[in-house]
Amino acid sequence: MSSDAISITAAISGIITVILVAAFLYVRKHSDKWTIMSFAAAVLFGFATVAQVALAAAPAEPDGESTSSTPGPSIAPTASGPTPQDLRYQLSSSPGDSHTVKVTAAASGEPEPGLTYWFILEVNWGDGNIDYYPRRKMTGRSTSFDLTIPANAETQYLRNGRVYGLDSAQNSQAEDLLKRQGARGVDDFFDEATGQPVSDAVKLPY
Repeated sequence: MSSDAISITAAISGIITVILVAAFLYVRKHSDKWTIMSFAAAVLFGFATVAQVALAAAPAEPDGESTSSTPGPSIAPTASGPTPQDLRYQLSSSPGDSHTVKVTAAASGEPEPGLTYWFILEVNWGDGNIDYYPRRKMTGRSTSFDLTIPANAETQYLRNGRVYGLDSAQNSQAEDLLKRQGARGVDDFFDEATGQPVSDAVKLPY
C-alpha cells in the first residue's frame, strides 16, 4: 500500500471512530434510542470496514519511476583473428653441376619485425671446421635460386644450408661478408652459426 492510501485509510478510520464514540455517548443518555443508534453504528462500522478493505486492495503506486528490469541486449565478445605465425621456410634442393645446386624455399607465416632473413651456406672442410657463408638475402616469399660453394671447397664433404633471421647488427655484418666473397674471399664468412634459425637444414648435393 502506498503512503497516500495509508493516510486516507487513517483519516477515514479516525472519522468513523469519532462518530462511533459520539453515538455511544448519545445512546447512554437516550436509552430509548438504543436500537436505532445500534443500527446506525453497525452501518457506519460496515462502511469503515469496506473502505479499509478497498484501500488495502488498491495497487500500490510507485514513489518514483521504477528502473526497467528488461535486460539490455547482450554484446558478444569480438572474436580476434588468428595470430599470424612467424616466418618459416621449408627447404629442398636438387643437384646442378659439381659446385652448384638448386634450392627451393617455400615460405609460410609473417616476417618477424626487426629481423632480416638470409640463406646461409654451411661449408664443412673435413677437419671439424665449419664456416657459415651468408649467400642470399630472403624476401619472406617462396623462391628458388642456384647456389654455389667456394671454388676451393672439397665436394666430397656433405654441405648443408639453412635460413636464419638476423638482427640489424648481424644483417650489416652479413652484407659486408657477402661483398667480400669471390675468388680471393678473405674473412667472408661467420665463424659460427649466427642468428635465429627459421628453417631446418637442407642437404646440398654438390
